[in-house]
Amino acid sequence: MVARSIYITSAEGNTGKSTIALGVLDTLIRSIEKVGVFRPIARSSLERDYVLELMLAHDGVDLDYELCVGVDYDDVHNDPDAALATIVQRFKTVEAQCDAVIILGSDYTDVGSPTELGFNARVAANLGAPVVLVLGGRVGERLEARTPDALRQLAEIATTELQHEHASLLAVIANRADPDRVEDIRNGIATAAADVPVWIIPENPVLVAPTMRSI
Repeated sequence: MVARSIYITSAEGNTGKSTIALGVLDTLIRSIEKVGVFRPIARSSLERDYVLELMLAHDGVDLDYELCVGVDYDDVHNDPDAALATIVQRFKTVEAQCDAVIILGSDYTDVGSPTELGFNARVAANLGAPVVLVLGGRVGERLEARTPDALRQLAEIATTELQHEHASLLAVIANRADPDRVEDIRNGIATAAADVPVWIIPENPVLVAPTMRSI
């Protein structure tokens, strides 16, 4: 029986994608017996990926770290097709042991390549996993709020890239969005991502700066 899977990715770095993935993981574990996690593209093969370690540390996940990693950025640069084949092979091993798998896309910590979303979309299509696209509601060093129109444009670019690589879009989440413009943001993104749910997580100072007890 093939496990159900979901691919969580973004069009850029610093969107809070990992937080979304942890929330999805926590939700699935409440209703599914064995949930796995998979990181198709890790930052490095020399250092352990702390986000993956955090997800694997969840009480409901029982998998070894090495099993849950596909390739690193160097592998993708050297031979994208070979890297994709390795990712598919390693994912199948995880999938065979789980009822559902959360796949967490790359973090854009590499050389800001505009093709990074395209490769993530390719991976998602080859793994047969629908995509949850996370958009960042804040931008720049000062983390200024993105306007509804800016988020709509970002959604248009990202969804076009996903379609180009034949990836299936499941939903769009705008994270850390301007709390005063939630409906405008939702409506704007909906014009670019028709027929899929659009969810908005407003900026929340408590979530951005949690206490040590919360961490």
